Amino acid sequence: MRPGSLVLATALMLAACGSSSTAAHPPPSHVAASASPAGSAAPFTFPSPTPGGPAAVPPVAITCTSPTAPGERLILVGLHGQSGVFVRDITDINHPVNRCQLAGGQNIKFVSATRLSYLVYATGDLGSAASLYVADLTSGATSLVLTLPSTGALSGAYAWSPDGRALSYMSSNANNSVAWHLLSAAGDKVLAGLGNIPSRGGTPDDDAMIGFSADGKYVAIEQTLTGGKGSTGAAPPIQVNRVADGSVAYSRTDGTMAAWAGAGARLYFRTSGGVQVWDPAAGVLTISAGTAWFRPHASPDGSRMAFSVLNALGNHVAEVLDLTSATGAVQQLSPQPRVGAAFIDASLVWYAGESICTTTTPCGLGGPPLSGQTYIYDLGSGVETGSLDTAFFDAWPHVVGQS
Repeated sequence: MRPGSLVLATALMLAACGSSSTAAHPPPSHVAASASPAGSAAPFTFPSPTPGGPAAVPPVAITCTSPTAPGERLILVGLHGQSGVFVRDITDINHPVNRCQLAGGQNIKFVSATRLSYLVYATGDLGSAASLYVADLTSGATSLVLTLPSTGALSGAYAWSPDGRALSYMSSNANNSVAWHLLSAAGDKVLAGLGNIPSRGGTPDDDAMIGFSADGKYVAIEQTLTGGKGSTGAAPPIQVNRVADGSVAYSRTDGTMAAWAGAGARLYFRTSGGVQVWDPAAGVLTISAGTAWFRPHASPDGSRMAFSVLNALGNHVAEVLDLTSATGAVQQLSPQPRVGAAFIDASLVWYAGESICTTTTPCGLGGPPLSGQTYIYDLGSGVETGSLDTAFFDAWPHVVGQS
């Protein structure tokens, strides 16, 4: 799974992503989520935000026409011609139902089938205080989890454990020094200092991810932005810690584009030699030599990983890696340029179209422009269909065992 990702990658998703089925205007709401005191959402046992910190940024409005329920397949999407973000029930993919609508927020994701989380920035973007909220879509209560005093390129990446009882996140202070945290009922533990983010230009290989293994026993970070990579006192680009005691289980001084599989505890990542996997019992193995993937996204059944690669002209091509294959079998999806491949369920992959780069009309350093169209690819039938949704943010369930 790839639940906590770089803010720059999130911006791409905000601008271009899409999901399945047709758009629909929701009927008038009968449930409204509103701000309530920190800790008021009963399922959470986190300590209240520390008094004396930065003032909380107000939460966003959420309206629900019908509550979500365990066992439903859910997606967070933007819809054509409508503002905000929608929770859609795709349990019956041919008859999706709008459950809830958010008026805003960033890095929006599911904590469970009935709760979701999001960030709100004081000035609407990076460089200001940001508050992380959890909204209960059944009761309508919204709880403040924490407020980050200063936000930089790595602040805003966060992930929930599969059972929703632990949160891992990154924070940065006024000096742009980044720290990696694990927050639970036991308190807020700093797992590692990551160093400072130097001033430099970005590259296509820049990435940041926080995520828990599907079995909940490990939490990992992967990031390429800080100047302290691999140096004394700073975490290397890839590090895996045990959730039980915070101790380091694995680390390496190279690698990017990491994601946990949707089952067990297998962390996949890209190196100069291709895609490799770390397993707590088997160690590190090469899975797909020569594959230079971007933004991998795990299927919730643990069997596949969707991603994009660059072709010779600079366009992205969507592919899927079979995690059950000993040879690392890779399947190309559409022959046309597609970017941001992500699973909306175990067999359906969403992606966005790109304008075609050619030798006479190269795409340049900024990358291929998006075409404005989004698609769904059905792995079962091998058929691609157009999507009317304009943005895709998350899908539930994330991993095996969640309902």
